[in-house]
Amino acid sequence: MIRASLVALILASPVGAEPAYYRVVGVAGDDSLNIRSAPGANSPDIGDLSHEARAIEVTGLNDDGTWARIAAGERDGWVSTRFLAPDTVPTIAPTSVPQGMLCVGTEPFWSLGLNDTMARYRHPTDGQMDLGFESALAAEGRLGTPAMLTYVTDRNDVIDATITGVTCTDGMSDRTYGWSVTLRLFAPGQNRFLEGCCSLPRE
Repeated sequence: MIRASLVALILASPVGAEPAYYRVVGVAGDDSLNIRSAPGANSPDIGDLSHEARAIEVTGLNDDGTWARIAAGERDGWVSTRFLAPDTVPTIAPTSVPQGMLCVGTEPFWSLGLNDTMARYRHPTDGQMDLGFESALAAEGRLGTPAMLTYVTDRNDVIDATITGVTCTDGMSDRTYGWSVTLRLFAPGQNRFLEGCCSLPRE
């Protein structure tokens, strides 16, 4: 029943839809859930999930829906859907962007961590910048994404981050991200445009 519900929830979404979130179920307290390198019980074990792991970001399923693709460090891993059940994650209203999202980009290497109170931006040239939350908008006619999140400082620095629930690759690692982002930074004497990938780090 759990597997059927999981498959139905993911397959009911259109191709390219935002990822879904799950928690581990049916694993003993003194055990863990294996992350496999490929969708199969005989594939190499490349990691583990705690028996009480939550907010597991699933970015796809194998053909028969028995294995779910998740991040395993810098690569994709697979866990059996037999041991997953839907989980709820807090979002930045009125969008479906999860609280605590982390966005990253390469060449240059930058990052943006965000929630509904503040964002922390890091860039090799700009350094670190903390900005306060100003607004969140979902695209008209859409349920939760694309979403535009705006953050500001009292120095008139502004970041507009447009986040979309489509799979993304960073061009460096072998993992699939569940979200993509374009970021525009407006600051005195500065105008920067960046793109990258986002995910919700597991608890």
